Amino acid sequence: SGGEKTMNALEFLFALHESEPATFYVLDEVDAALDKHNSEKLAQLIRSYCDRAQYIVISHNDALIAEGDILHGVSMNPDAGLSSVVSLKI
Repeated sequence: SGGEKTMNALEFLFALHESEPATFYVLDEVDAALDKHNSEKLAQLIRSYCDRAQYIVISHNDALIAEGDILHGVSMNPDAGLSSVVSLKI
């Protein structure tokens, strides 16, 4: 399933992080195929690695959003056709 493939890819990513750590990681909706339980586990795992690298995570999932230090939201005004960014430091 998509969730199992995602979990395998994430396992590989974090294994690489253990052997050859990068300064930052960008994860774009990696949790889309995960169930709630695995999304929460992923959020906790990313939180545990934040002292060694910076993570930029794009997600619609509450579990990941709740673990963020700084949240950026982008919305579009349909009348003006312009996007606006709202930021929140937690």
